[in-house]
Amino acid sequence: MNRIRDLRAEKRMKQAELAKVLNCTITSVSRYELEQHDLPTDVISKLCDYFGVTADYLLGRSSTPTPAVSDEDAALLQAIHAAPPHILAAIKTLLTPYQKETSEADQAI
Repeated sequence: MNRIRDLRAEKRMKQAELAKVLNCTITSVSRYELEQHDLPTDVISKLCDYFGVTADYLLGRSSTPTPAVSDEDAALLQAIHAAPPHILAAIKTLLTPYQKETSEADQAI
């Protein structure tokens, strides 16, 4: 199973087009798809961003292309995205202490 080839085929892209996106050669794309070469971290990031999938999905560690979001979280995100700039700025300010705590907790692991 090769997710890169599948994702590329879904977009009806040729290897040459994907090579341009990744700033690499067609040969490299072919080798990634044939799993003859390991994916460098920067290529994984570019592929995930371009196709809108998680690294776990791309690498075959998950069967869902995007992380699951509860209906409640989706509604909250939708409200945040619809908020005017001054409200969005206030939300970011309120969440800053919690983002730092998460970041510090991640570093401790």
